[in-house]
Amino acid sequence: MGKVRWTLLLVLGLALGAALRPEPVGYVGQISLALAPSVPWNIARIKAPQAWNVTQGSPEIVVAIVDSGIDFSIPELAEARWTNAKETLNGRDDDGNGYVDDLYGWDFREGVPAHRRRTPIHHHGTAVASVIAAQAKEVVGVAPKIRIMDVRFLDSRGFFYEKDWKSLARAIDYAVQNGARIINLSLFARVPPPREVEEALRRAWEKGVVVVTIAGNEGKEGVNYLGRSPFVLTVAATDRADRLAYFSNFGPEVDLSAPGVEIPALFPGGAAGNLSGTSFAAPHVSGTLALMLSVNPNLSGPQAVDLLLKTCESLAVNNPRLGRGLVDAAQAVAKAAP
Repeated sequence: MGKVRWTLLLVLGLALGAALRPEPVGYVGQISLALAPSVPWNIARIKAPQAWNVTQGSPEIVVAIVDSGIDFSIPELAEARWTNAKETLNGRDDDGNGYVDDLYGWDFREGVPAHRRRTPIHHHGTAVASVIAAQAKEVVGVAPKIRIMDVRFLDSRGFFYEKDWKSLARAIDYAVQNGARIINLSLFARVPPPREVEEALRRAWEKGVVVVTIAGNEGKEGVNYLGRSPFVLTVAATDRADRLAYFSNFGPEVDLSAPGVEIPALFPGGAAGNLSGTSFAAPHVSGTLALMLSVNPNLSGPQAVDLLLKTCESLAVNNPRLGRGLVDAAQAVAKAAP
């Protein structure tokens, strides 16, 4: 697996695009990219290795990643790819879900099956997927044996626009209808979502599907508008010293926290690097929920969330801004076990 040294800064509060280009209303929740360390500190910090003594995840548990698309040609992610067992590639909608040939998920940006997209994907979705389920030496996911559903929503630059809200609602519904138990929504919304998105989030919650989203990367009070919904879990980011990351938003809507600074991740093509942002804190929570449901698939969504929050590690530093504390995979899995 090749390595690259990249530096990237996504400045929050981006200026308007070209004169004829509409202003984005949302984008990826990422701020930096650099070389990955040899030791995945983040995985150790949430005690995932201890949880793996019980389970590394079950292929029956599916996490949908509503994001910028995932490169499953990377060997370290290939085994985690979700396959729609009710669909075949024959030009027909075999399972009657309204999506033809959606064997590996759906691309709501282009309106095609995920494996038939034509435009380049932003690296964000692949990186998020790797934090959840990668199987590599430099990069290991929280739940490497579960399955990842590819639900593309963002464009090639990692943005979405006012006209895309309906597609987000449809993407959430698609994940729920096709068996996802968890939806990772590492998206930052600059404006309040319309009622149709809130209703999609409500439908997911009522079906027992847990939606995990981000606090945001503006370093101020007031979380991402998607994180203000009562039907989601909102995650803030911590650093190596268990402090609130300097970029992480905070507020009463934050439910819990997870590592979000210098997180080892994979990128399209297989390169490894470090990413920082609440976008990469959220998948630690999604992965932990996947481990919990792997050891006890009979848990309802609300039951899993209740156990997850009760087992968080209380952090003394900046505790009021970190929700219930730091996600603890070992304790969460232990409490979830039947």
